[in-house]
Amino acid sequence: MIVLIEARAEPRLRTVEGLWRRSTKTKPGRITDFIRGERLLPEAEIDAIRRDAPTDLIRFQDAASLVPLSERPTMEEWLDSFNAGQIEAA
Repeated sequence: MIVLIEARAEPRLRTVEGLWRRSTKTKPGRITDFIRGERLLPEAEIDAIRRDAPTDLIRFQDAASLVPLSERPTMEEWLDSFNAGQIEAA
């Protein structure tokens, strides 16, 4: 989820590197770099998430725009469904 969030935000970031804002001597500004460095996810999975994030976001936004605002789940409901693996791909 963190890799996805940072990948989707990256094109718009101007004053920060990622969720940890700026690199320091002890940590990178992007949590993705930490995840990669600590081998918390396989390299191929990180690369696939970063590669596919922009296209996936556009497809998701297109599908979401078809649902009236009054019928859309709250962010909490959506995240619960996402984490449970119940969100269908567009």
